[in-house]
Amino acid sequence: MRVLVTGAGGFFGRALVRAFARGGEQVVAADILPPDDFAPRSGAPGGSVEYVVLDVADSDAWSTDITGAVDGIVHAAALTPSIQEAREDPSNLVNVNLIGTLNALEFARKEEVSKFLFISSAGVYNQFEEEVLTEEDADGGFSLYGSAKLAAEIMLYRYADMFGFDAGAIRPTSMYGPAEEFRNTRPFVTQAKQLADAAMDGVPVRVIGLEDRCDWVFVDDVAEGAHRFFSGEMASRSFAFSSGDPIPFQDVLDAAVASFGLMVDPDAEMLIDATPDRATTISCDKARAELGWDPVGIAEGMQRYADLGG
Repeated sequence: MRVLVTGAGGFFGRALVRAFARGGEQVVAADILPPDDFAPRSGAPGGSVEYVVLDVADSDAWSTDITGAVDGIVHAAALTPSIQEAREDPSNLVNVNLIGTLNALEFARKEEVSKFLFISSAGVYNQFEEEVLTEEDADGGFSLYGSAKLAAEIMLYRYADMFGFDAGAIRPTSMYGPAEEFRNTRPFVTQAKQLADAAMDGVPVRVIGLEDRCDWVFVDDVAEGAHRFFSGEMASRSFAFSSGDPIPFQDVLDAAVASFGLMVDPDAEMLIDATPDRATTISCDKARAELGWDPVGIAEGMQRYADLGG
């Protein structure tokens, strides 16, 4: 199958390109990056990936003159601004994350694409209360980003029903792993990335917020799970791709020490802040039962991260 992956130059986008190419698909990787700035991650089969420049927010850019004919779409392109940036320019977030999805759906309709997987987010949930949430509890969370993601899911399923294509969405929690970097569309990196970089640079760190919790999932587990879901009948279902276990940051730090040889010093100049405390358990029971979702724990995930070169 020839599959268009949008947002292919991003952290998760590059993992998706790799997973779909390794899964036997012919991948059309699309992003706003210039061609010379895009490189597939190691492990993607040679000849299985081609790259095109595509701004998802530009309706005129959605053309088979650019993409060629495709059988399926994996729509991962998104703007992930800080809360302050979203306040300063909310229309930009909506234009990329919601209108960009509408453009993708219109392309799918006109070109009679058979499958459409939307990369949503655990941002559709409020993650700060000590409670257990399931897929049915998504309410848009606390941010405009989460609200736009949930609105895009609703729009996706209406299009799928109206125009007869197979659709699905996944909602990953906090991903970590190789190829994470700062981008204008995602102007931050995770604390896990900060730990890995410090270890590889030989820089000691001090950490605050060690008891603060977060649900961490290894990026390649999510990407491979996305391909498995896409390859079957998605049937307009949304799944939380979580570990189901928000862990204290102390566990992440211990895994980084064991896997990367990270040095921890309470007097170190480099500070890593693990706050806030995301206490909510986002259940992955539905994904485990229906998709065979079985993510690795933080110790194994950080070791895989280190083995892949950080």
